[in-house]
Amino acid sequence: MNPAYRITPAVKSLLIINAAIYLVEFLPIIGPLLTGWGGLVANDVFSHGQVWRLVSYMFLHSTRDIFHILLNMMGLWMFGIELEDLWGRKKFLLFYFFCGIGAALFSVFYYLVPSMRFMEIIGASGAVFGILTAYAVYFPNREVLLFFVFPMRVWVLVAGYAVLSLFLSFQSGNTVAHLMHFGGIIAALGYLKGGPFIDEWLTVQKERLHEEKVRMQAMENVKKERFYEEKVDPVLAKISSMGIGSLTSEEKKILKEAGKNNSERLKREKVVPFEAFKDKK
Repeated sequence: MNPAYRITPAVKSLLIINAAIYLVEFLPIIGPLLTGWGGLVANDVFSHGQVWRLVSYMFLHSTRDIFHILLNMMGLWMFGIELEDLWGRKKFLLFYFFCGIGAALFSVFYYLVPSMRFMEIIGASGAVFGILTAYAVYFPNREVLLFFVFPMRVWVLVAGYAVLSLFLSFQSGNTVAHLMHFGGIIAALGYLKGGPFIDEWLTVQKERLHEEKVRMQAMENVKKERFYEEKVDPVLAKISSMGIGSLTSEEKKILKEAGKNNSERLKREKVVPFEAFKDKK
């Protein structure tokens, strides 16, 4: 494949998911329902705890303006590929969602303005502007074509748009959620500044989860061993001295339980006809 048209796994997945959801949005009943329950509405998030909207809004786009999704996906493709190459799939996705959610949290400022509290916001712009910001940090002197015509260095574009977005965010009658763009830029800068701390925190959490898993497995093994010693061994001793026919229904249940939790041990020790106590299907 020509390097100019290649695509990385995470970027490809995000493009496919966004495109698929965009098509679903055109379906009658389902489309409006999806947008109604997935769009970012400050009042629903901060008054009613509908926190899923902080993520779901990123995958919805205007069906009345195809350029809404096209420009977002183009930005994701153009600037995301090199970042995924640089970071790897997992870190890239973490950064993408961090920026998208971080941008969404800026809607708390809309919540404080009664006229904007119920405004619905959709689109991946916050996350994509986070991607663009990271690209400007790593490759500040790369040039892009503003409006596909005017050459401009990436860092100048991001800085200029950050100022413009902040200025336009609270303009009366403004229907474009510029604050989300600004929020994506700030979230990206915050992540890049605290990236080592975030990575360290994630590593610590992963180690803690592993330790907890090992601890729980050890406790389960002790529990099984105790059950075998306290319940199964007496039954096996009774079989040895009095035969299988002497077992009560309760003792047979114990062997069935042992067959579920200690089957390998029963088979290994060859002290009981294990097959006779397996549950019949």
